[in-house]
Amino acid sequence: MRATTGAADAGPKRTKVATVLTQAIPPGAGTEGRVLTVEYPPGVSSPSHRHDGAIYAYVAEGAVITALDDGGEQRFEAGQAWFERPGQVHRVSRNASDTRPAKLVVFYVTEPGKPVVHVDK
Repeated sequence: MRATTGAADAGPKRTKVATVLTQAIPPGAGTEGRVLTVEYPPGVSSPSHRHDGAIYAYVAEGAVITALDDGGEQRFEAGQAWFERPGQVHRVSRNASDTRPAKLVVFYVTEPGKPVVHVDK
């Protein structure tokens, strides 16, 4: 993941994020929804980060390990989903497997033009 654009990273061992759709909801109301895919190659993780808007994440393939704020790690497998509040710290975000890829479909609700992710330092 990139801190400023959410653009796809090139390279076989990095998290790949792609925007599938961006749409104002409702049109002209100052809020937009984005549909993204997040692909984790085997054994790959993302750094601690947060989002300006609300995140609804659905595991489409494989399994991921996630931890929000000070909470413990949770495993989500294909067919499961979770929610992240705006500004919530996503401390752990990684593929649960060292041999199989994982893929998320994410619905992101925010103000138009806001970056998808801010990497914590």
